[in-house]
Amino acid sequence: MKRVLYLIRQPPSVAAKETIDLVLVSSVFEQAVSVLFLDDGVYQLVGLGERQSPLKALPTYGVEAIHVAAHSLAERGIDVADGPLAVSIADRQAVRALLAAHDVIVTD
Repeated sequence: MKRVLYLIRQPPSVAAKETIDLVLVSSVFEQAVSVLFLDDGVYQLVGLGERQSPLKALPTYGVEAIHVAAHSLAERGIDVADGPLAVSIADRQAVRALLAAHDVIVTD
């Protein structure tokens, strides 16, 4: 089974939503799916508790490998520690390891 990493790099937009939809579809077909939010993609996680978002469905679909680039959060002054989605904060070395550990990388 191929390991697929989805990179969410854009703020909330049509392209980013389509990538999130692809994550959900991949998980239905029992792919080994991981998600990494980086760059402006970390804005996807801002205000997640107050709005409807397909991101909230990721754990329901079995997507539990959800990562956020620490440097992207820091550059934008965002804190996701108390958010409704359990995420793993990845430093630059962890981001490189994630990229290397997956067979397929899909970006928005």
